[in-house]
Amino acid sequence: MGINIQSLYKSYINGDETTEVLKDVSFQVEDGQFLAIVGPSGSGKSTLMNIIGCLDRPTRGTYYLAGQDTGSLGDRRLAAIRNKHIGFVFQSFNLLPQYTALENVELAGLYSNIPPRTAREKAREALISLGLENRVKYMPNQLSGGQKQRVAIARAIVNSPSIILADEPTGSLDSKTGREVLDIFNGLNREGKTVIVVTHDPAIAQEANRIVNIKDGIVREA
Repeated sequence: MGINIQSLYKSYINGDETTEVLKDVSFQVEDGQFLAIVGPSGSGKSTLMNIIGCLDRPTRGTYYLAGQDTGSLGDRRLAAIRNKHIGFVFQSFNLLPQYTALENVELAGLYSNIPPRTAREKAREALISLGLENRVKYMPNQLSGGQKQRVAIARAIVNSPSIILADEPTGSLDSKTGREVLDIFNGLNREGKTVIVVTHDPAIAQEANRIVNIKDGIVREA
């Protein structure tokens, strides 16, 4: 699932005003890399992550995922790629408060049309692999910040995606818990998954084996 981005631009139009968020972005990510995209707030890094994750489309330019031009794909096909090949982890966890940890993870499998029994088994296995075997029936408000993020990571990996995208994944955590989360990402990378972390923190970026900087929508290799 290699990534190849060429001359990519992203603009937003508000009335008569056009804001260019990404400007002539070009880079590649090989399978199995651990990449950090580093930039301050408002630099365009989250917009870039959304495009990589097929949540948004560029204004112009090309984005090839596994050799396929995503610009030629319809919304249903892009959604299928997201569900099968890409796992997302966010700073705010994005857990559904009315569901248990197990149900939150299980939903990701159901959205990918995995049979219910298999989805539940895979969800339980993912939670156990992250040390949450005693928390599967807990509601999100019964979990610590680190436990919530591990549930979110379990949700991201339950469909065995090849790419993990993490947007400020340690931003809501204390340093010790953040370290534990980074160790999980390192482990996933050692298993062969491509890990892309978006962060404003250079110390977090040092965990990666490759860093690109983004400022004012312009990407430069570190």
